[in-house]
Amino acid sequence: MLDNKYERIAGSAPRGLTPPARTLPARTLPAKTLLAAVLVAALLGLGCSGGTLPQAGAPPVTVPDAWNGAETDTQPTEAELASWWSQLGDPVLDALVERTLAGNVDLETAVARVAEARARRGLAKSDLGPSITANPTAARTDPLGDTGRSNDSFSAGLDVAWEADLFGSKQLSLAASRADLGAEIDNLRAAHVSLVAETAVAYTDLRVAEARLQVIDETLESREETSRLTDWREQAGLASRLEVSQAESNLELARAGRPATERIATDARLRLSLLAGLPPGSLDPLLSSSGGLSSGGGLSSSSSGTSKSSAPIPTPPETLAVGIPADTLRQRPDVRAAEWRIEAAAARLGVAERGRYPTLRFSGSIEARSSDLDDLLDIDSLVADLFAGLTAPIFESGRIEQNILIQTAQWDQAVLAYRGTVLQALSEVEQALAAFHTSEERIAFLGEATRAAQEAADLAEQRYAAGLVDLLSVLETQRTVFTTREQLAIAQGELANAFSNLYRALGGGWQSQVAPDEGETHA
Repeated sequence: MLDNKYERIAGSAPRGLTPPARTLPARTLPAKTLLAAVLVAALLGLGCSGGTLPQAGAPPVTVPDAWNGAETDTQPTEAELASWWSQLGDPVLDALVERTLAGNVDLETAVARVAEARARRGLAKSDLGPSITANPTAARTDPLGDTGRSNDSFSAGLDVAWEADLFGSKQLSLAASRADLGAEIDNLRAAHVSLVAETAVAYTDLRVAEARLQVIDETLESREETSRLTDWREQAGLASRLEVSQAESNLELARAGRPATERIATDARLRLSLLAGLPPGSLDPLLSSSGGLSSGGGLSSSSSGTSKSSAPIPTPPETLAVGIPADTLRQRPDVRAAEWRIEAAAARLGVAERGRYPTLRFSGSIEARSSDLDDLLDIDSLVADLFAGLTAPIFESGRIEQNILIQTAQWDQAVLAYRGTVLQALSEVEQALAAFHTSEERIAFLGEATRAAQEAADLAEQRYAAGLVDLLSVLETQRTVFTTREQLAIAQGELANAFSNLYRALGGGWQSQVAPDEGETHA
């Protein structure tokens, strides 16, 4: 069970009948009268129906003690979570992630939402204090007739207005805005998590497509060699025209697969440019960086020819540190954002409940009036007024009750959304672990199958050249080599993508990217 990390942000008020409301007329009140007004407001509040507000923090949920697909419950270090993609050992990917985080449009939008939420918090905080306005005026009156005299008048004043937060409604509004800010900060962190994972997946898809293109090119070389050999054998009377046509058909089928694979690579490049907030083609110089192929990937050149090398498919580490489910839920920003939304909904429900209570407003002014500007600030020219107004709801046609029902329903929705987010988080980790282990098994099997298929193809080509087997045997072994090598490249990509999706599910990638707002972090 997860511990509830929040204390109640709104208390309860005794239920009872709402007393009749009355409004004090605006007039100057002595200090004793003002004190009496405050006491009356407090007594009226005690008689108002308040109800009990829900718990502000996240509700308890049942969390498994360990992951089903995890081999160990070792918790990943903060450095591993913060820059998990560096474990793939690909400097091009490292540079790509850095550029993407610096230019992604959605990330900049999330930053703007945080700025908006921070400003809204400041607006709610300012509502706790008074408002003061200045109103200087000057006037001249010229009487009709040729009297040669005019009347001047000058005034300067300050108006002050303040609503007392007798029952904490404004404090609850401020708590709601603080929770909104916390949710937006964690939404920004969640955007970091998704963006890094999407970048790694798109990059892996590009390298898989390039590896498949390399397989196609090497297969084409092998089949071109077989087609030339068949032509020679026909000219020597050792092969029929049927065998020549079969060799040509097999060659053209291999060529037909290249455009579709090239499109996959192009789409991956476009996705990476879009994620980085750059025009198409801007990342081509970086993505063209190439290196040797992985020695253990089974994608070495066949004996019939060589092809241009591409950068290898990213290779994850052999062991995974995933920790325990409870730790994952605490570090996932989308779960944390869902908790903030529960807190905000509880605070707004408290504001709605306090709509039943009386309100006390104070207003006052200090004004100086004089016909001579030099005498405007004399003490004798100052006039001060102070007003107090007390209002309490009597009949609202059900508006307050309906607003409470609305806020209660929104709190229920926030709780359900939190539970759904937790379940989704747990499911995503298990799915990524299952995909990772399945891909590992497939790579092991396909690696052995590729080795055996290449061996059979080499032997069949040698025997066909010696006239010991027919062409169909050669073509079949070539097709098997092509299929197994292509499937091996796909499985290697699935393994790397499962690794990326696993760390996305673990909530990794934001820890070193977004500094928490001061005082707005989860305890």
